[in-house]
Amino acid sequence: MPQGSTRVSKPLTNLSVHYTNEEYIASRACPDISVKNESDLYWVYNSDRRLPETRRANGALANQVTWDASTSSYSVSEHSLKDVITDRDYMNADSSLQIEKHTSENLIDKIMMRQEYETAKLLFTTTTFSNNATLTSVTSWKYHTTTSAPIANVLSATGYIIQQSGKRPNKMIMGWNVFEALKENQNVYSRIQYVERALLTEQILSSVFDVQEVLVGTAITNSGDEGQADSLGLIWGSDCVVGYFKNNPGLRDVTAAGTMRVKQYGSPYKVKKWREEDVEGNYIECQSMYAPKAIATACAYLFKTAAL
Repeated sequence: MPQGSTRVSKPLTNLSVHYTNEEYIASRACPDISVKNESDLYWVYNSDRRLPETRRANGALANQVTWDASTSSYSVSEHSLKDVITDRDYMNADSSLQIEKHTSENLIDKIMMRQEYETAKLLFTTTTFSNNATLTSVTSWKYHTTTSAPIANVLSATGYIIQQSGKRPNKMIMGWNVFEALKENQNVYSRIQYVERALLTEQILSSVFDVQEVLVGTAITNSGDEGQADSLGLIWGSDCVVGYFKNNPGLRDVTAAGTMRVKQYGSPYKVKKWREEDVEGNYIECQSMYAPKAIATACAYLFKTAAL
């Protein structure tokens, strides 16, 4: 136990509510689903699409149809990081408020980076979505060939998702490498060269691919060992997923994936502060409890190595 009192810091927790890093797209790719418990079951409704006979002869009984549901499970993890601000740090800082603010922002940013990594790993794994295709050097969106057909690929995936789930995709989620390839792909550029600006943006691509939103992951991480040379790489890589991702899904709604988050544990982050006399300083700790979760996997289609 820490020496002295431990308390939730309202000013710093309020900071966590408003803090965002525009490089991170995980919370938009897999929107939060508020849950009460760390692990539990949720309902999975039968997606029976059989066409019933609804006509009834005079005096006859109405045909009977019903529905059923099963359950699936989720389990979230606690994520927590801390840092210490010593009395000497306070003395040397221009403002004690700013040093606490920057420390809190750094802790939140690290947890957000972890969420970004876990979300990308979930969405860009073929075991998550059985609907997937691995593009090759012949079909990759990176090359300007007759076999590089991103619009046709996404249109085919859209039709497949509708056929399997009855939902029309509303998002495309991709790494920067894919976005870069699409900006240079003649197949895409030729569709807009006479009607739009020559510069392809996320908003224009959303119109080209007929989705509500295109999300491009640009966050990076350093995989190099501490004290060694940096080894920087893009978290989202060269893959792309198109699918139906619903914000704030309700009981009978479907979504390809979401982030199960225990809001009582922080909305979405909780910041604590306490004093440790042994180190003559204050500790600040940031906490969150969440897990990205694939839910209705028929609602998405994954393109692996889309920008090989």
